[in-house]
Formats: sequence, C-alpha cells, structure tokens
Amino acid sequence: MSIIRYSKITIRQPEPLKAKVEKAAALRGMTVTSFINGMLELAADKTLSRIEARELTERDSATLLAMLTKPARPNAALRKAAKRYREMTGA
Repeated sequence: MSIIRYSKITIRQPEPLKAKVEKAAALRGMTVTSFINGMLELAADKTLSRIEARELTERDSATLLAMLTKPARPNAALRKAAKRYREMTGA
C-alpha cells in the first residue's frame, strides 16, 4: 500500500469566484478542496496532453524532414515489390 503525501497550495481569488466555486462544489456534493483538486487535475492533464502532442508533432516533423532530405535507399524487398508492380501494371 502506497502512502499519499499531501502538500498545501495557497491561492487568492476574487470573492465572486470563491462564491462560485463554493456553490459548484456544493451542487456536486463535494468539499471545496475536492472540487478544486479535481478541476486542477483536469486542467493539468489537458495542458500536459497538449504539450506532449505538440512535442511529438515537432519531433515527427523533424524526422520526416530529415527522411525527405536524405531518403534511404530501397532495400531488396522494396525493389522486388516495385518490379512486381511494374510487371502487373505495365508501368
């Protein structure tokens, strides 16, 4: 069984926002802390997913550019498939 350690985050918010958060938490039957933690986790997950997707895209773009700039030579299987294709299509 793992032990969950807790830490404290102190935030300041305008009173109207605090009232809105308290109302939303109450309507969900949650404490304000539980509500805020849930919303923070959703926002963090969404942010991390977007950043990871963008980084993957940038990395993939760089890889594709490198492949287009200096393409690999066709291997034996590809040459054989191309020959078979030309024979079948008359190209």
